[in-house]
Amino acid sequence: MADLVARRGTGLWRRLLSSPVLTLNGWVAFNLPRAVTALGGALLTGLVAVHVYTLTAQRDAPGYFVAYVLVLAAACVVAASAMLVGIKPSVPQAGWFLGSLVCLAFLGVYLVTRWVSLPGLATVTARWDFAPGTLGMVCAAAFIAVHTTVLSGINVAYPQRQQWYD
Repeated sequence: MADLVARRGTGLWRRLLSSPVLTLNGWVAFNLPRAVTALGGALLTGLVAVHVYTLTAQRDAPGYFVAYVLVLAAACVVAASAMLVGIKPSVPQAGWFLGSLVCLAFLGVYLVTRWVSLPGLATVTARWDFAPGTLGMVCAAAFIAVHTTVLSGINVAYPQRQQWYD
C-alpha cells in the first residue's frame, strides 16, 4: 500500500513538473549548466550572507540564533559544494534538493517569526519591514524557483547538458 502511494505521488509530481505551464510548452529552454549552477550557489551564498549580517548587527544575540545561523550556513555550504562537485550525477542533484529543503525551512521559520516574537530578537522578529529578512526571503524563493526550472527542464544544471543538434 505504501508503495502504491509513493508511486502515485511520484507520478503526480512528474506530471506537475512536466505540465505545459511550468515547461512553457517546450518553447523555452536554456543550455547554460554552469551559469544556472553558479546562480543557485550565489543565491545560497546570499542567504548565508544575510544571516551573517544579521548576526553581526545584533548585539548580544541569543545562543539559539547563533546555532541556527551556523546550522543554516553549514547546510548552505554543503548544498552549494555538492552542486559544484560533479563526481557522480547524483551528488549535484542531492545538492539542489538539499538547497531547496534548506530554503523551504528558512521560509517556514521566517514566516512563523513574523507573527511570533522570539526572546532576545525583538528587533528582528514580529516585523514585516525588516529589510535583511526580506532579502533572505527573496534569495530563498529565487533558489526554489531556479530549482523548479531545472526540474521542469527549462534550465539544465551542471554536470548535465541539453543534447541539442542542429
